[in-house]
Amino acid sequence: TGMAAVAVCDAVEETAGVRPGIKWTNDLILNGRKLGGILTEMALEGETGAVQSLVIGVGINVSQGPEDFSPDVAAMATSLKEALGKPVSRPQLAAEMITALQRMMADLGGDLRPYLEKYRQDCATLGREVQLLWRDRRERAFAEDIDDQFGLVVRYADGCREVVRSG
Repeated sequence: TGMAAVAVCDAVEETAGVRPGIKWTNDLILNGRKLGGILTEMALEGETGAVQSLVIGVGINVSQGPEDFSPDVAAMATSLKEALGKPVSRPQLAAEMITALQRMMADLGGDLRPYLEKYRQDCATLGREVQLLWRDRRERAFAEDIDDQFGLVVRYADGCREVVRSG
């Protein structure tokens, strides 16, 4: 999901000239508002750990205006058109996303450091207080870093650190 977020940010930047931020783990934000999201599903072969399938779902608000968002999300959602004040080509964005995601797929078995570096630069969650919602409790923590598997490294008030792996 982290690599896909970087690839989609690359595509948006190439197409629209602006680079979204990433709200850990899978939301794209622009000007503090949600621009889109990414969901991934992966299946691994049990014995070898080889990737059998990877499905990436990406949704980006491209041409919506404020009136197109329901009242419950209008204040927190945006689109490229709204943020830039001009339309963005959906076919061009789709083509750039396919190119960036194909490049990402080719890089999956190799060096992930370029993706990690970009993810850390783009991650709007870092340096902020976060609220962790567990089944039976809520905890506040400070988002310190992204680990080498795109996990969120948090520090609690008592100084203990933990890696969070689920959004």
